Amino acid sequence: MLGLALGQFVDVLTRLESRAIRVYPWQCARLRHRRSTCTLCADYCPVQAITWGESLQVDPDTCTGCGICAAVCPTGALEAQNPTNVELLTRIQGLAKEGASIAFACPRYLEARGKDADRFLQVNCLGRLDESILVGAVSLGAQTIWLLDSACQECPYAAGRAVAEQAVQRANALLQACGVPQRIFVGSQLPSEIGMATRPPAVVEGLSRRDFFSLLARQAAKTTVVAVDSVLGSQGAQAKEDQPPKKGELPVRLPVKRQLFLAALRRIGKPVVASFEANGGPWAQFGFQETCTGCQMCAFFCPTGALSKVEEGGKAGVAFKISQCTNCRLCQDICYKEAVVLSSAVDLSKVFDDAVAVLLMRDVEATPWLASPEEKIKRLLEATYPKTE
Repeated sequence: MLGLALGQFVDVLTRLESRAIRVYPWQCARLRHRRSTCTLCADYCPVQAITWGESLQVDPDTCTGCGICAAVCPTGALEAQNPTNVELLTRIQGLAKEGASIAFACPRYLEARGKDADRFLQVNCLGRLDESILVGAVSLGAQTIWLLDSACQECPYAAGRAVAEQAVQRANALLQACGVPQRIFVGSQLPSEIGMATRPPAVVEGLSRRDFFSLLARQAAKTTVVAVDSVLGSQGAQAKEDQPPKKGELPVRLPVKRQLFLAALRRIGKPVVASFEANGGPWAQFGFQETCTGCQMCAFFCPTGALSKVEEGGKAGVAFKISQCTNCRLCQDICYKEAVVLSSAVDLSKVFDDAVAVLLMRDVEATPWLASPEEKIKRLLEATYPKTE
């Protein structure tokens, strides 16, 4: 039980909205279904600005904007801002064209560097960097990517380093599966032989200070458009604001970081291994046991569209698109028959190809209420949300 009516839940979660975090409340697994066990945002928040108990509690004044919650949120309910993932990749694109190394550092690290700070890309916390940024940097041509952690040991938000380390391990494993040697590292300082590309803006003669910075802003805006098209490729159209759901359906939205991640993988090339062990990683293979009743609740509540309802040959089932699965495990949490089976063994070729598997479950006639969309929605909602006064 959430201990909150749906409207209250949305209001509480939306309090996190700030210059650093954008909130899509209906993407939250806990909002979509009360049986969700996801508490990742609270588990990793270093200042406990988010807490889960009998109800959700949010303290926006405590939030430091580190972005860790956005990095660990599997469904895209929380997305990092200022900079966004697209903005970070835009900056990386400008540097990676020179075949240089990219180094990320937090404000604490850069404060200690002084004049040398402009050699690094600043993020509020290393834990804010997810696979879409790390793999994306490699796909854009960066020779090596470094996460500089010498400030983490004394930082009160040191939990971010553990999150960053996990993201680095997953990203390197995926790169190796695509035939790319390790490119991403965590260290206290850059090796002396690493060459960094920095291209500070040149002064334009004849422009006032205000005009000069206005010019930079216009150039940055143009570069962002180019980077979005270049990095997203064919996924670019999906990065636009999603269409509102049809009547009787829940919103479905593929997180921008997943769109960027998939586009980056495709830029790198096809995998060289057939099976990839994605234990705790970005995907899970969906399956079900004989106890499945064919209710299709897993598809109805899926936040990213990885699961969708299908009927073929008089049988009810689901279509599963593994590339859109973010391993949120909501389908497993909500199955009242415990029929959903999620496997960590993933066929990467199906991810790259956007393959769709159709899994048929039960005869429609064996579950008559499946034939009526209105009755189906009513039953699903009654089984999911408690009545509120």
